[in-house]
Amino acid sequence: MTQKQFKEALLRGQGRCIRAVRSDPAKYYSVVLWACSHTVAFDAQCEGTKAWFVYQLISCYQDKRPFLDAAIASLQKAKSDGGWKVLYLAELLIHFAIDGEQTAEEALWDKYDALYCALLRKKKASEGVFPERDDFAMICQVLADSKEAMVKIAADIGKLYLSKEFYDGGDFDWLFDAKAKRYMGALKKKAQNSVNIAAYLQRHEAYEEELEQRREHRRENPERNYSGIALSLWLKKKADSETVLKYANAYLAQHEPAERAEALKAFSRCPFPMDPAPIIEDAKSDFEPLRNAAWWALENIRHPAVRVFAMEQIDCDLENALPVLIRNYKTQDEAWLTERVKSIPVDFECTTAWHGIYGDILAMEDYKLKAPPALLRHIYETTYCSCCREFTLWQMGKRRLLDQAILEECLLDSNDDIRTYAARCLKRRRT
Repeated sequence: MTQKQFKEALLRGQGRCIRAVRSDPAKYYSVVLWACSHTVAFDAQCEGTKAWFVYQLISCYQDKRPFLDAAIASLQKAKSDGGWKVLYLAELLIHFAIDGEQTAEEALWDKYDALYCALLRKKKASEGVFPERDDFAMICQVLADSKEAMVKIAADIGKLYLSKEFYDGGDFDWLFDAKAKRYMGALKKKAQNSVNIAAYLQRHEAYEEELEQRREHRRENPERNYSGIALSLWLKKKADSETVLKYANAYLAQHEPAERAEALKAFSRCPFPMDPAPIIEDAKSDFEPLRNAAWWALENIRHPAVRVFAMEQIDCDLENALPVLIRNYKTQDEAWLTERVKSIPVDFECTTAWHGIYGDILAMEDYKLKAPPALLRHIYETTYCSCCREFTLWQMGKRRLLDQAILEECLLDSNDDIRTYAARCLKRRRT
């Protein structure tokens, strides 16, 4: 494996990386060092940061200090930009700390202090994203793995609540649900003598009460509270046919393009229950919002006219037409579809085409369609999203398309569920 191939496999989280480093650590040293200061997860919110995976690579080297120094330096310089770099570096450093590297934990608390000071300096509530707050919550999430640490963090956040009224329990609800609940007995006990910890618990309780009021309002007025994709999902899962028809007629009644586009969003997830001809015409519109809404609606429709239209548009609008054709796939399309999908560039930084298409291929199963085996193998080899790789392996497993080599490689995959699945499959084969 070349260094370039190794880096690509590392970004994908494939187990072949760990095998390669174990066999020739010197060859891949510079790439592993690079990974200590760059995010390697495609979508950390869904698949995690891959910190465990990178630490396995680091652990192949006798001297881990250069990798530790690189991670600490990167965390110190990391700016809050709405990304996942701080969480990745924090999770990477906590592995060093667990293995006894005290400087790793010290670096985490230093970053904690820097972010906390930024929150204390804030003058007014943020509109939308506040990345310093999000990074602080992530650092807390990593550090709050002991009663003592959680008590300190709760006291600090409580002090923040008391000094800045515009913060509320929603700012740190992820931390509360994931970590604070583990130590609720200790926190309640400490709150008896700490105004800061009491404020932390009270502010979160108030936030939970507000959430429950909102949920109750939605339960009482279900249809009124949905719009866009949420409305479409509600129509698909819970609405009766009469209600779905009502929204279809509401779309047909609109003639102004912006209003027509808005009405058509009701079918971005729910299949349109009538003749798709009007939607096909709207997919040709010069008004971009209406054109986009029409293509999204066509993705839910299996119909001969929709198939013909998508075939006509495939060469000039691959990104929109291909998902529609996948929904209208027929077995005779296997070679054609495989060639088309394999021609799409797969890039770590750009997700506008390949990731959505891969998702559409994997979703064929939902419509009782079978994705071409060659495409499932292609997704396994090329996707940067370990969640997509996981779903691909499940489908390959059900169709008996997994060979021994893939399963053994998956034992070292960055994705926890993939490793578990591979171990289970191999165990079944041995018995």
